[in-house]
Amino acid sequence: MAVPTLNARDRERFARARARGEVRAADPSGVVDASYDSGRDVFNLTFRSGGSMAIPRRMVPGLDRATTAVLQSVSISPAGDALSWRSVDVDVYMPGLIERTFGTRLLAAASGRRGGRRKSKAKAAAARANGAKGGRPRKRLRA
Repeated sequence: MAVPTLNARDRERFARARARGEVRAADPSGVVDASYDSGRDVFNLTFRSGGSMAIPRRMVPGLDRATTAVLQSVSISPAGDALSWRSVDVDVYMPGLIERTFGTRLLAAASGRRGGRRKSKAKAAAARANGAKGGRPRKRLRA
């Protein structure tokens, strides 16, 4: 079989893909461990940040009739953003599973907090302009 030759454009594209992969691999929201607890009928998930949570099996679509052996065969994607059960051909994206389990408000609140922490030149300029006006107005006390 012939070995394909890579040109400079391909090498650059692969380097960008590797850099994106390294960033995703360091993401604290990535799952590093997943196990099934048959007594509680939940999946225990441990995240790269050190946090953990339990997701009820009934929240995972496609596993309603799966045996305990199948449920215990959960595997984690290399990026830590998906769970898989290969024997029953079920793959679940973690952000979608968390949204399904806890609702959209939790995910929206977390995204809003993350966006509020972003730093940009435009945000810095707006903060300076508001500060020049005296900053945030004080709350008025009700009598």
